[in-house]
Amino acid sequence: MRRLRILVMLALVPLLRSAAPPAEPGDEIWMEIPDPAMKVQGNTAAELPAPALRYFTIHLERDQSKVDYGSIKSKINTESAGGVSDCKSVPNEIVCIFDLKRRAGFDLHPGRNAIEIEYKDPYERYHYASFLLQLGGKPTVMRAGAKAGPPERPGGEKYAVVVGVSHYQFSGPGLPNLQFADRDASAFRDFLMSPDGGNFPRDNIRFLLNEDATSQAVLSALRTFLTKPRPQDVVVIYFAGHGSPDPNDRRNLYLLTYDTKPDDMGGTAIPMTELPKILTEVVKAKRVVLIADSCHSFGIMGRRSGPANANNLINEYLSATSAQGQRAVMTASDVSEKSQEDPKWGGGHGVFTWYVLRGLKGEADANHDGTVTAGELFHYVHEEVQKATNSQQTPLASPGLAENLALSGAGMRAGTASGR
Repeated sequence: MRRLRILVMLALVPLLRSAAPPAEPGDEIWMEIPDPAMKVQGNTAAELPAPALRYFTIHLERDQSKVDYGSIKSKINTESAGGVSDCKSVPNEIVCIFDLKRRAGFDLHPGRNAIEIEYKDPYERYHYASFLLQLGGKPTVMRAGAKAGPPERPGGEKYAVVVGVSHYQFSGPGLPNLQFADRDASAFRDFLMSPDGGNFPRDNIRFLLNEDATSQAVLSALRTFLTKPRPQDVVVIYFAGHGSPDPNDRRNLYLLTYDTKPDDMGGTAIPMTELPKILTEVVKAKRVVLIADSCHSFGIMGRRSGPANANNLINEYLSATSAQGQRAVMTASDVSEKSQEDPKWGGGHGVFTWYVLRGLKGEADANHDGTVTAGELFHYVHEEVQKATNSQQTPLASPGLAENLALSGAGMRAGTASGR
């Protein structure tokens, strides 16, 4: 992440939906940046000597007959961007022109941004591309100890869903097993049950490891078990395992469970589209903490779904689940980064979870008030993981992170209901 630099990477994947000739590998989707004049080919990087970006154009096709105009859709940082773009036919091609100032809320922020576009051809096949734009500067990171007010101590009951999958039923070259995801989940569950973690009652934790973490069991935990918490309660969701685009359609992202079949993610994995629905339609609790260590092997399906370095936007969409309420969302790595695990971290942990645990146990308490808040934890984990991985892994927190929400220490002990 260099200052005043923009990094653009492209993944293009056609999806066969009918008996039709395969999509031409030469299909062109590329971005044009007007200032300075720059053409960015697929799967290349480019530097832009400017700290901001207002206009850009995405070129879809040289053959206009290959694009169904009504099927063109675009997103900027997971939000529909149709309101800031116009797609039209020009001599010999179709282009989509983006003006990010046309509507509020579409300015690209410092750090990593994701832009996606798709269209359908006359054979009903989808063509999809994603761009990663790295604007100069780093994303805003909360300063250690810079709190707007006292820690917000959670009241009511405490509930958690903790999932860790190291071993997959259909593991193989396209779905490798992990070493320590199950150990990470066990250590996190144990911390929640400790006094500093809030003394979560065992009956209030749905704990799923390996063969118990099937798609049906995970969905049951999220959609049925989490109907119990009331608005004043606290919900913690922790997931350690693989997250991946569908090799059959890279527009669709999934958390992979024990019984996920690599060739049938649509029927055997947890779609990312489920999480926002669960948090808005199922979970009544206002305070939700989501911690995901989910991209241990980005691009694991690359051999079947296009370039091996195709973008994996799973963390981008996980972070977007914080749009409403007091939700602290933390993910292990930036877009398309690998979440590392190794015996050197605590005898065998993912580096992200290792520092999450150390931070929660007190190392993140920057102002020494006996309570670790969400803001303190993210700052600590962000810095420590960056150092431990030589800046190869960058934990993310959503812009809506509930900075003052107490996550461990005195604030959690004080919030524990009596008689527990």
